[in-house]
Amino acid sequence: MASTASSSKTAIPDAIFFELSPKIVLSVRLVNILTLLMVVITFIMCLIQGNKNATYYLLACNTVISAFVGIVVNWWYRGGDLGSEKFWYILMVAAVLVFQCITTDIYIFKVVEENTPAVTVSPVNSSTRVYPWHSFRTANKSTVHAPWTTPSSFY
Repeated sequence: MASTASSSKTAIPDAIFFELSPKIVLSVRLVNILTLLMVVITFIMCLIQGNKNATYYLLACNTVISAFVGIVVNWWYRGGDLGSEKFWYILMVAAVLVFQCITTDIYIFKVVEENTPAVTVSPVNSSTRVYPWHSFRTANKSTVHAPWTTPSSFY
């Protein structure tokens, strides 16, 4: 009986006790590091390009707020509020953050041609007449009416 009790108290050297595979934990950490790197790069580029256009500062604030969401989700995961099987949620939030960073970088460095011709409307002068939809004047100054209107509706 003593030998049974002592054998149950000894640890099995090949036993593995963890909820998630270490490969998954490592991959989530690597994704978090890459996401943090992308957020920092995007934030710095927004601040640098903010001198050209002040709305880029808003993009920098948006990036920081979105990164805060990722930090809170990771905090919940580490604290146990978010179950260990929900690691995919962290990966999804990181994917959205990386997509946001990429689109922000593209928007910041887009090239806008200043020489594009604007659409212009012909100028209105004294010889230009604006015609209503239901009637128009012909060259001999007679009024031509649309078939669904009566002449009394114009006077």
